[in-house]
Amino acid sequence: MTAIETSPRSRVLLIDDDELIAGSLRQYLARQGCDVDVAVEHSAATTLMRSNHYGVVVVDPYLTGAVHQDDGEMLGDIATLQPRASVIVVTGYGSPELTRLAGDAKLSLLPKPQSVVALSELIFGALQATS
Repeated sequence: MTAIETSPRSRVLLIDDDELIAGSLRQYLARQGCDVDVAVEHSAATTLMRSNHYGVVVVDPYLTGAVHQDDGEMLGDIATLQPRASVIVVTGYGSPELTRLAGDAKLSLLPKPQSVVALSELIFGALQATS
């Protein structure tokens, strides 16, 4: 794999409360030339999205463990605050709402667990598509 050229479109936001997963992916993407921010809670993600532009947002929408109660809340915030970003939802919990939202051309839905390499390949593909 080749490193990508750093640009505003090579910015990635990782939203996941599993700090081990987010940290590993962040390190890998940074070594490949991406600018990566990590948020482990909804409010931190919202703050980052208000002040930065991202090419890709990778999110586990169930940050608080409230499975299926507000499936679309985090995704709605991403759509509002980062309308041009490609969104990759990586979660261990599926739902009809997530499946419906995955019909959007800019949203990909993947089950957990995913390897760092497999997920990074999807991220790089999305970043190249937005350049």
